[in-house]
Amino acid sequence: MGKSRNVIPEEFESIRQIQDFWDNHSTFDYWEEMEDIKMELSPTLRSKLELKKLYNLLGLSSEQIALVENKAKLEDIDSRKLISKWILEHV
Repeated sequence: MGKSRNVIPEEFESIRQIQDFWDNHSTFDYWEEMEDIKMELSPTLRSKLELKKLYNLLGLSSEQIALVENKAKLEDIDSRKLISKWILEHV
C-alpha cells in the first residue's frame, strides 16, 4: 500500500515554514504536482557558469583557478580570453 503524504500548503506563513516542509518531505513524492517554469539567467551569472564549465573541462583545481583569475585581473583581461591566449601561444 502507498504511503500517505501531506498536502503541500497553498500558502506558507514564512520562509522558515517552507524550509521545514521541504526538509521533511521529498520532491520525488510531489513530482506530479510540480510545474515547469521558465527562467532566464542574468548575463553575469550565465558568464560565471560558462567560466566554471571551462575550468571543469580543463580540469583545473581551485588553486589553479585562483591563479588564472589573479593573472587575468593583473592583465585586465577576461579569464576566458587569457586562457585562449595561452592556448593559441602554445599551439
